[in-house]
Amino acid sequence: MIAITALFLVFLAYAQARSGGAPSEACANIAPQHGGSSQPLVSSPYSLNVSQLTAAGGYTPGRNYTLVLTGGASQYKGLLVQGRRGTNPVGSFAAGNLVKPVCSTNTAVTHTDNTLKNNIQLTWTAPAAGTGTVVFSYAVVVQNNATGSIYYATLPSPEIAEVGSNTSVAQSSMTSLMLLMLLGMFAVHGIAAY
Repeated sequence: MIAITALFLVFLAYAQARSGGAPSEACANIAPQHGGSSQPLVSSPYSLNVSQLTAAGGYTPGRNYTLVLTGGASQYKGLLVQGRRGTNPVGSFAAGNLVKPVCSTNTAVTHTDNTLKNNIQLTWTAPAAGTGTVVFSYAVVVQNNATGSIYYATLPSPEIAEVGSNTSVAQSSMTSLMLLMLLGMFAVHGIAAY
């Protein structure tokens, strides 16, 4: 009986630790550390919407953006969201209502309790200029209790391009330089440009 009580207390402590948010280990693959497996991504009712994007649908480096994790009529208990360029975390998150930053240098955000939620607002600071296109990778926990875990892991947002990227300016400058070089070659060799 003592062994069963001890096992129950260990299980209870483990479950309670997850109610306060995702552990840093979850940042590597944006998957809850609850055991079990993720639900099929195509069946997810959840979406991550970014507001205040530019008219071109992109982000401006260093600016704050509001992200809203919604499930329509479907609520959730937990979340983990991270901006990424490929597999590299980019940008940072601020603490907010029912959420807290997690992972190295606050590159992700997670829940602070396991109450039912919907339409949670997150504040993300875009990365420095030259980062390029960002995709948010996110996980949503619907249920985590003794009967099992139901969650969606590694859900992708649409791509969000950087606006005013130094990379774009550099590419544009390089193209202009190459064009000037070609015109110079034509002038030196007496080739008329039509």
